[in-house]
Amino acid sequence: MIRAILVDDEQTARDRLRMLLSAIPDVTIVGEAEDGEEAVGLIARLNPDLVLLDIQMPGRSGFEVAAALPAPRPKIIFCTAFDQYAIEAFEMHAIDYLLKPVSRARLVEAVGRVWQPLLEQRQWRSEIDGASEVQAGLLPSVVPRMNGLDLAAICRQVLGIGGDYYDFLSLGSGKLSIALGDVAGKGVAAALLMAGLHARLQSLAPIRGENVHELLAEVNRHMCSCRGGTKYATLFYGLYDEARRTLTYTNAGHNAPILFRAASSCDPRLQRLSAGGTVLGIFPQTDYPRETIQMASGDVLVLFTDGITEAANGRDEEFGEERLEGAVERNWRLTATEMQDRILAEVADFTGGADPRDDMTLVVAKVL
Repeated sequence: MIRAILVDDEQTARDRLRMLLSAIPDVTIVGEAEDGEEAVGLIARLNPDLVLLDIQMPGRSGFEVAAALPAPRPKIIFCTAFDQYAIEAFEMHAIDYLLKPVSRARLVEAVGRVWQPLLEQRQWRSEIDGASEVQAGLLPSVVPRMNGLDLAAICRQVLGIGGDYYDFLSLGSGKLSIALGDVAGKGVAAALLMAGLHARLQSLAPIRGENVHELLAEVNRHMCSCRGGTKYATLFYGLYDEARRTLTYTNAGHNAPILFRAASSCDPRLQRLSAGGTVLGIFPQTDYPRETIQMASGDVLVLFTDGITEAANGRDEEFGEERLEGAVERNWRLTATEMQDRILAEVADFTGGADPRDDMTLVVAKVL
């Protein structure tokens, strides 16, 4: 169904368009406006697929209305009594330019031009929604429970599917692996590569155990052989031992996670986990040195992708790692879930609620 809005300051013109459209299958009129100012508000509120738009109207002209619509804007058919505006109309990417009195044949032809791109867009959206459900199934459905570790995690894909990835793998005997990665790019290609990375880690992690350096080296060789060095991913991978309260990790070019030490005697209290090597998928012989760190009650580990730190406000300023570190220091006493929510709230406050430009993933682990 094509949802249409009629915009014309003449009632008789709107009546004629309504009558003609009633004979075209699968077109419904969801609203009408008699001037440009009203039209802008109505279009924003109803989000139609098609706007039949007069040019000369009180207040804003039809061109001014079209220019005021944010992307992705509806398809526009200009309907006017004047032929001198046609070039300007098509420069504004109108799909047609109809002269009044609008004929039935020309209107049917013009509306027909809406169908194919709209159908393709909806089919693509349907496929993306399906792929999004599949990808969501690759992420942990629940956060695992450990007696000595409080965990929280969230992943928000900006296009519904994408390359951000996190996982928790129980390896038995009180050992849990924590992985967080970011595949270069967005959309379907990134999602497919992420799925491959997920499968490789799932199969190799139980075999490699604490040899996290060997695990990432093998994953890297596999990615290089499959992708030929054309795509890459960053990945942090750590194995937490509940009995010893240790984290053995290596970092493949990912944003260094933040470790906040609860004990006031620690100097510095805020540390970054950067030991490791370069990104996965470019250089097949890369080594990934591991490091084991001792953790204590109250210590907090925060893993994140660059969608968090690169979130921007209206002045194109990024949230940045310094602000993220400040959020960790201010909120480390909270539970993992509360801390996660507080960090995301600070990012949203900073950006003014603007839509994110990149996938955002955040994992918080707190030693109990």
